[in-house]
Amino acid sequence: MSTVFETERLVVTPWRDDHAEAAHAAYSQPDFVRYLGNPVPHPDLAHTRAWIARLADHPGFSAVESKATGELVGAAILQPLPGGDGEWEVGWHVMPAHQRQGYATEIGRGAIARGFDHVQLHEIYAIVRPENAASLAVARKLGMQPLGRTDRYYGVTAELFVIRPTA
Repeated sequence: MSTVFETERLVVTPWRDDHAEAAHAAYSQPDFVRYLGNPVPHPDLAHTRAWIARLADHPGFSAVESKATGELVGAAILQPLPGGDGEWEVGWHVMPAHQRQGYATEIGRGAIARGFDHVQLHEIYAIVRPENAASLAVARKLGMQPLGRTDRYYGVTAELFVIRPTA
């Protein structure tokens, strides 16, 4: 198993087929996907397996597992923004069974650190739908600065945040 990055409680890895059942349990729920870049629920497990197979070619979207249990906790995003001019985004998905445990902030911190330390980025953005109060709070908790609303990415109106390395 290759590791993308680790945090105190989490290990971030490439997606594997053995993540499919837990991923499907979350990504098939309309309430879970409603704020994502693609808010369409996965219709069946075969769809989720094919999605995971496609993610092998997409290293900026990784699985997040609990170090303690090995369970799939969510996903970490650190990737160039689609349709951008070289900007990179950070993001976090936390499976419903693992929400409200601080994992989103931990994923975000780890991904931001990776972006600054390993990718050598000078700024990282977060794209958050205005109605997603939990992710708005995470972006602020991460120290990201609000830049206002934009409709530049993903074909949606979203709140745009940025963070730059501290001196």
